[in-house]
Amino acid sequence: MSSQSTPLPTGPKPLSEGVENFGRRSGDAYLESMVQTASPARLRLMLIERAVEVSRHLAHHWNSQPGKRGTNEYSLKLLELLSELLSGVTDKSVEVCRTVSDLYVFLCQHLIAAEKNGDSSMIDEIRLVLETEAETWRMVCAQEGSDKSASNKRIAEVLSDNGGLNLQG
Repeated sequence: MSSQSTPLPTGPKPLSEGVENFGRRSGDAYLESMVQTASPARLRLMLIERAVEVSRHLAHHWNSQPGKRGTNEYSLKLLELLSELLSGVTDKSVEVCRTVSDLYVFLCQHLIAAEKNGDSSMIDEIRLVLETEAETWRMVCAQEGSDKSASNKRIAEVLSDNGGLNLQG
């Protein structure tokens, strides 16, 4: 036996190391930070964008594997996202809320029908509706951003030397 030891293959770290991040991907901390600091409109947009992405994956999966159409992890995730978007519409006494609520109920029913038929074109229809919805929420978020920057500009003017706020007494 030689005096040099053979290096052991490096395997996964023990569970006790990094328990606080167990089961997380590296980008999850960034995503978690985005979610915690996002406005309600931005959170809704994030859900819609995720639903668009999942619907795209579902249609691709059904097109690339015709024998594996029907309910799968993508369709279940899409139904979960649509249900979450539906649950965010809370004031049924307002006409626009009833309309949006009806839209998401329709999308859920359309997804269930698509699963029964294995029809990827129905998933594409859901995706198109969601993309339109996402564009609307992008405009809402952009408006929020411009309102915030205008507010920050007014605050900066008040605090500037020529604005006249004297914090020194």
